[in-house]
Amino acid sequence: MKKTELKVTQNFLSPDKLARGLNGKPVYFSKPIEKIIIHWIGPYPHHTPTGVRSWWENGSDKRGVQASTHYVIKESEVLQCLPLNEVGWHSSDSRNYNSIGIEVIPMNNAGEFSKQTIETLKELVQHIKKEIGKDLVLERHFDNGVKKDCPRFYTPVTSLAGVEGRGVNPEGGDQRWEELKKYLNNFEGM
Repeated sequence: MKKTELKVTQNFLSPDKLARGLNGKPVYFSKPIEKIIIHWIGPYPHHTPTGVRSWWENGSDKRGVQASTHYVIKESEVLQCLPLNEVGWHSSDSRNYNSIGIEVIPMNNAGEFSKQTIETLKELVQHIKKEIGKDLVLERHFDNGVKKDCPRFYTPVTSLAGVEGRGVNPEGGDQRWEELKKYLNNFEGM
């Protein structure tokens, strides 16, 4: 796959909306950033980064929803929704207060990321580490106590039987996650 230069479009959520802050005010990190948490918008492969941002910003009542990540990506498109010094509402636990969130739009209902999206995600992870100035731990949303199937294709609760013509995939979601994590951290693999 041809490598392209990472292009990040910034369109920050409005500070007076639920997605950006609490009671209309942004919340800034008070602890060191330690992690990058990977999520998926699913099962919605047809969504766009702009559409996801719009939902967070407006919700059904124009007040927005208290959900957000720092970035939303699909294929080679990267949309930054929050500054890197603000808390995002992505992990449903205390990790919000020490992590950068990335929402990934999958290529299918199983939650699988396309090759182009994986390449973009790798470049974005390296970009974030450089911006923060340290090596950050990669985790899934799944890796908290709730065990939400996020990102679904890369969790052990995924079954690929009957998904888009696939049979059961003997390779488990944990194995797929470990391979993806190694690749994103710039190790050999995938």
